[in-house]
Order: sequence, then structure tokens, then C-alpha cells
Amino acid sequence: MAHLEEIGIIACWYKEKSCGNFAYKLSSALERLGLKVSILSANCLCYGDNPFDPDLWLSPVKQITFADFYKPGSGIKRAARLMPQLLGDVFKGARYLKHLKLPILNYQQTQGSYGFLPLLSFLTFPTNSKRVVTIHEIDSIQRQFKLKGFKLNTVKLNPIYNKADALIVQTLPMKKQLESWSIQPEKIHIIPHGTHLPDLTAYSRDQIIFCGGHHLTHGKGFDLFLKALVILKEKGISPKVLIHGLNREYGQEEGIEPIAQSGLTDQVKWFDYFFTNEQELWVEYQKSLFLVIPHTTSEAGSTVTTAMANAVPVIASRSVGLPEYLGEDGIFVKENEPADLAEKMLRLIRDSQKREEIGRRLYERASRLFSWDVIAKQNVEVYRSLLNK
Repeated sequence: MAHLEEIGIIACWYKEKSCGNFAYKLSSALERLGLKVSILSANCLCYGDNPFDPDLWLSPVKQITFADFYKPGSGIKRAARLMPQLLGDVFKGARYLKHLKLPILNYQQTQGSYGFLPLLSFLTFPTNSKRVVTIHEIDSIQRQFKLKGFKLNTVKLNPIYNKADALIVQTLPMKKQLESWSIQPEKIHIIPHGTHLPDLTAYSRDQIIFCGGHHLTHGKGFDLFLKALVILKEKGISPKVLIHGLNREYGQEEGIEPIAQSGLTDQVKWFDYFFTNEQELWVEYQKSLFLVIPHTTSEAGSTVTTAMANAVPVIASRSVGLPEYLGEDGIFVKENEPADLAEKMLRLIRDSQKREEIGRRLYERASRLFSWDVIAKQNVEVYRSLLNK
């Protein structure tokens, strides 16, 4: 069996965002297994003018740059000024790959600066390293390119993934999506999102958490949730609600008006999910009766495993791989049926014994299947399988 001592992870390392938190937790778990992890970073716009401010990064990084066509600009003149920079990025990325001596490079695909277009550079240029791509999100650019009134179908670009030595996805629906784009099934490995298992404290549980994630009003079941809360309120039940997501940037303003129109303003408070306040978030989960996550888009693995790790029951849709995480202990609702959601919320509110039993089983499931050490071992198995071919 091939001996593996070091890998490189190309990712966003911005510690306040979910993608940076994922990269940090995974690399830490890999290092606990005895691997050396070289932290490599591509061009990223999360930081404004100084992306390599050490106060914002988890550790000093080497800069690896690939072309990112999402860099800001508007109009033909602006685009023309950007082209030399984009071409420069392409050749910098190629030169960097040529000189790397790492046996494994694991690219973490999210969006924008770590999205599909930079990935094209990563997979196009030759390297002696085995290339693994972990796909967290599918970019809209992978289906269609839009520029003002111009639209171009881009699905035929996706077979570039076949140039990777292995692909890692978090759920079966994502694997099926790739296969529908003619990606070789044998290259695709399912490894779920990991979670930290904090100490459990006996807080009084008196609130409901709703996962708003990015873009609160798009694909999150937010309207469904508000309608269910109104139904409960009409029955004389008005639980406190915590909306967990990247609220200030993506959706709080859009959410305030429908909340007010539903007469729910006094019940709702907001929690922005920057991972610098992760311990505060664990406390909020452990103060919660249950999590509501009726998503129809977004993988949501981070949120649902956080709930499980804090012994919180989960009411979820059957979409985007959530049943894979929750197994038989998830409470699943029908899409677009607020009465069904309200009924299942009411049952949990009234039955403390059931909540405790479900929370305990979900915690045990998270410990067994989703701890970061378990996830790291599965990644190492993929890495070693490539070196043994």
C-alpha cells in the first residue's frame, strides 16, 4: 500500500464562512491522523483589498492563483482591462501546479473564486499530483452563462470533471447530478459533511431554530415555515424562533417584511452564522426544541449535522440529501403543505419525551457517522486508493 505523508488543500480559508470552517476542520482532523496538510489558497474576494491579512486567515498560506471570471467589472472597457489579469492568473496557476511536489491536491469547489471557472484552470493544466475535487456547491455557470440579455448553455463544460482523479460529493443527489452530466461514476465518492461534537449542557429548551442559510427566501422553505407558525399562533401557541443563517448579508431585509405581515415579529430573533461565534451557536442549538430545515436547494450538511451533534431533533424536507444524514430519526414534511409542518412542530412542542429520545439517537448517529475524525478517515481512503492505482 502506498505511503501517504502530505497533501495539499486548495480552499477558502476565511474562518467566518462555512467553506473556510470546513477546510479548517477537515485539515485539523487529517493532521490528527498523522498527515501533513499544506494549506494552499487561490484568489478570493472575501477580504476586500487585502486577502492575505493574517488577522483573517487561520494560518499563513501560499498563494495559488487561477483565473476567476467572477472578478468585479461591468461593461466592455472594464472587461478588456480585466483580460490581462485573467490571463496572468491562468499562467500563474499553471506554473504553480508544475512545481508542486505534493502527491495529492484536494480542491474544495464552492462558488466564485473557488467555483467552477477557477476549477477549469486547475483541471486543464498538467501536474504530477493526483487531483481530488470536493464539490460543495454547483455554480449557476455550470448550467448557463448569462450576461445582460445574452444566455449560453454551458452544461457541456461539465465533463471536465473527468480529468480529476477523484470527485467527492456529500450526498447521493449530487452524485446523480454529476452522472447525468456524463461524469464517470467510478470517480465519484460520497463523503458527508462532518461535525464537531460539543459537550452537552442541560439548558432549558424553549425555542425553535429555522435554518435560513444563504439567501433566506430562496429554496429554504421560509414561506412554508411562516405559514406554519401562523397556524400555531391561531391555536394559541407562539414559540420563540431563532433564524440561523448569513442574515445580514443574505436575506434579513427580505425576511423582515413577511415576518411583520404574518404578525410574528415579537417571536423572532436572528443569529448570523459566522463561525467565529461557533460556541455561541452550539449554546443556541442546545437551547432549542428542534430545528426546522425544509430546504429544496442547498446541501445544508453543516447545519443538519450541527443540530444532530447538539442532540436537537430535526424537521426536514426529503430534498437535497437530508434523509441521508437523518436516517430513520428525521421527521420529514411534505413540500408546500404548511398544515403538515405545523402539525409535526406541535407534536414535538408538546412531547418532551419524544424530543429527548430523538435528540439522543441523532447525537449517537452523529458520533458514529459524522464526526470530523470519521470524515477525515474516509478522505484518506480516497487519497490512498489513488496512490495505489
